[in-house]
Amino acid sequence: MERVTPLPAHGTVFFDERDDGRSMRLSYHADSAVFVLSLWRFDVCLGTFRLAADDAPELVQQLVESLAEQATKNVAPGHSATA
Repeated sequence: MERVTPLPAHGTVFFDERDDGRSMRLSYHADSAVFVLSLWRFDVCLGTFRLAADDAPELVQQLVESLAEQATKNVAPGHSATA
């Protein structure tokens, strides 16, 4: 029988652009004030990282700044300006 791994009840799943069964799950755990990021390959968890909720704004800021920098270069993410 195939094992079924539930998706996070309060979170989301991001699929790797290589499309080879890899994904990252993100869930928030209010009881311990942490975000858990877990790396998966099909239905096997390969590792987890617990990010304190207090550190989340810095992560979000880095993501936003990187996207803003990319936008100012007028290049779509994942594409080279010299393509």
